[in-house]
Amino acid sequence: MTPDPPLYIIASVPDSFELAHLPWREALAGKIIINRAKFENFEMVEVIVDAMPFLLSRLNPAETAQMIRQINDRARIADTLPPDASSVGVALTENLSSAIYVPEVHQRLLLLGKWIGESLNASAAVWMPSQKIMSFAKFHATVAEYLDRAPTVDTNP
Repeated sequence: MTPDPPLYIIASVPDSFELAHLPWREALAGKIIINRAKFENFEMVEVIVDAMPFLLSRLNPAETAQMIRQINDRARIADTLPPDASSVGVALTENLSSAIYVPEVHQRLLLLGKWIGESLNASAAVWMPSQKIMSFAKFHATVAEYLDRAPTVDTNP
């Protein structure tokens, strides 16, 4: 069973896009480990950040549009998203799911979302626990501010 992602990063990516081949920035090479073998035949990949495993999954444009329609807080940004926008879900793995309230885990989840968005030139982010959709620029700034107050995370790639 795979957990529902609490975070989605929305970006326009080609249909041929594969999560296992995310265009990570060069500076992240030593910070991220990608386990391509765990989900060989699925549109899913395990990514390890600071020894913490996360699951990335992908919603196609139709699934992304449906998710956005179901969000309670339909911010104005939802109306400006390109029709071909896909989304990458970021979730805790089963063994981390009980640690969602551990600050370090939460920080890495948000940091991973920030890195994915930077790599894909994202247009928006969705935080499912509060049903909020926001521009990626706002998400980026909010995460940066949150992490600045958290001295335990090295946010510099």
